[in-house]
Amino acid sequence: MDAGTGLVDTTVTYGDVPALRGVTLLAGPGEVLAVVGPSGSGKTTALRAVAGLHPLRRGRVLVAGEDVTTVPVSRRDISMVFRSTALAPFLDVAANLTRSAAAFGVPEPEAAQRVATRSRLLGLVRLLPRMPRTLSAGESGLTGIGRTLVRTPRAFLFDEPLAHLDPVERARARRAIVDTVRRTGVGALYVTHDQAEAMAVGDRLAVLHEGRIRQVDHPRRVYDAPVDTFVADFVGDAGIGLLPAQLVAAGGAAGFRVGERTIPLWGPVPHQLADRVGTRVLLGLRAEDVAEAGPDADPASVPVPVAVRSVEHPGPDAVVRAEVGLPGEADGARLVARIPGGTTLRTGARAQLLLDARRAHVFDPDTGRALLHPN
Repeated sequence: MDAGTGLVDTTVTYGDVPALRGVTLLAGPGEVLAVVGPSGSGKTTALRAVAGLHPLRRGRVLVAGEDVTTVPVSRRDISMVFRSTALAPFLDVAANLTRSAAAFGVPEPEAAQRVATRSRLLGLVRLLPRMPRTLSAGESGLTGIGRTLVRTPRAFLFDEPLAHLDPVERARARRAIVDTVRRTGVGALYVTHDQAEAMAVGDRLAVLHEGRIRQVDHPRRVYDAPVDTFVADFVGDAGIGLLPAQLVAAGGAAGFRVGERTIPLWGPVPHQLADRVGTRVLLGLRAEDVAEAGPDADPASVPVPVAVRSVEHPGPDAVVRAEVGLPGEADGARLVARIPGGTTLRTGARAQLLLDARRAHVFDPDTGRALLHPN
């Protein structure tokens, strides 16, 4: 990506402890590259390395295609939103925003126009006459985003920019960020711990774990075709159920042996699994692909007895987490199901969940690497 912004084969350490290990993260012009990962995965370190706030052990930093590895911070022309916003305490919100634009050579009339436009997009108009000391954490966060967006830098960096905002403000700020990146054609790296936010804002999604990139692809592709069990479980609000099984075949038909029952694939062995017949595999099932047993059940699905461990109601549907550990079944395996909110299932209950092997991801149980994804 010749005009990209980010890191190329970069290693960063804190003392002798690696924080990034050979990481390449490049956002193209007008693209939001969302970066997710658990705490300590290296997300913020990556942004700080691009900004020039942390030295590299190895690798390069590009800004709009230019190698700036040895360029001082002040000359990289990067606009960054930190998790904690520090505003000029002696200026009101309007002056803080205007000052940010003017500091980088934007003429006063244009600066005023940008402040007005971004304030409307972000819902900041009511805050413009306020002083920083009177702002809540969320209002300060919005002002920090506005201060960044009034500029047209060579790169945008966002470090958990929506952390202090309520849901309505988050949606509005997310739209403003994406709109500004698209309109200006400036590449952006966007770090967040919220997978749903990353999938909503990112043109591409990068999953970082223990300082390494596990997968970079379009958000839907990462969700539908995760490269391994870590990505499969991390990306998605409900995670993924994992079920030990054995691939079996007889009479030209394949299936997965789980405990004492076989879940049929209703077809021959997929060519990706041709050398796995008779061996252990790990089935991954998304919550939307597991159903509760009932009179309207899909006849292609097979009931599996489970012990319900939790039932959550995050919205109109219920998310059920269960263990397959009943006599004769796969000990310790877990499933997650998203089912209608009117379910009578309760924590501690014994129940049956329906599985369709055609909807299962198949992983290597030893390496966690993906072997097969559903069509």
